[in-house]
Amino acid sequence: MAEARANGNSSSNDDNNKAPPVTGYPAAQSSYAPYPPYHAHPYTAPPPYPSYPYPPPPQQPYAQSLRRTSLFRRLVAVFIAACVIFGAVTLIVWLVLRPRVPKFSVTAASVTPFNLSGVQLTASWDLTFAVDNPNKKMNIYYDSLKASVFYDDELLAENALAPFFMGKRNSTTLRARLASVSGYVDAGAAKEMTAEMGKGQVKFDAAVMAWVRFRAGDWWTRRRILRVFCEDVTIAFSSPSGPGVLSGKPTVCDVGV
Repeated sequence: MAEARANGNSSSNDDNNKAPPVTGYPAAQSSYAPYPPYHAHPYTAPPPYPSYPYPPPPQQPYAQSLRRTSLFRRLVAVFIAACVIFGAVTLIVWLVLRPRVPKFSVTAASVTPFNLSGVQLTASWDLTFAVDNPNKKMNIYYDSLKASVFYDDELLAENALAPFFMGKRNSTTLRARLASVSGYVDAGAAKEMTAEMGKGQVKFDAAVMAWVRFRAGDWWTRRRILRVFCEDVTIAFSSPSGPGVLSGKPTVCDVGV
């Protein structure tokens, strides 16, 4: 029993002398100074950010383009509508008034002297036109008139005429004097003219061009070009050097506006 106690005491002493068991790695040793306590660093708020105004919203080029396109289309539509209305009104007035072109005819003509030497021509024409206004409701104003004499599309002479006015259902005469002094004539035309002169007759062409306006009350038409062409005005010559006068009936002219 004593041995057992002795053994028990020795074992207990041995247990007391034993080192405690290791439970983890030893704490790391740092060479830096420890952090100061939290209260050593008082919190300071950062400086406030500068305030900037908000930038304007970005423009929308597509929306602006749509607005411009819409405005352009409206303007085009208004312009087209105005043109259609104006054209319709003009057409209605034109149909109601029914303006007609005047009538022209060469009632008298004389040529003196008439001297054709080679390709040089010296001659004077005195033409009388009978002009008739067939309109019952419209007057005619003639502006910037010019008369011409041709031979086979060859211009021989031309001259300006005085403007004049014609009332409704009115008739008048228009006289034109033209001259060519040593004017050049194409060789082919000169040869044909000489051949006709040998037969005692030469056929000339007379023309009148003028700016005209029709008026009915307060309604005016815009200025239009009136073209008068009188073909084959036959002049009979008593001698190769003239004088010559109109042969046959008056020559009716073609008139267009």
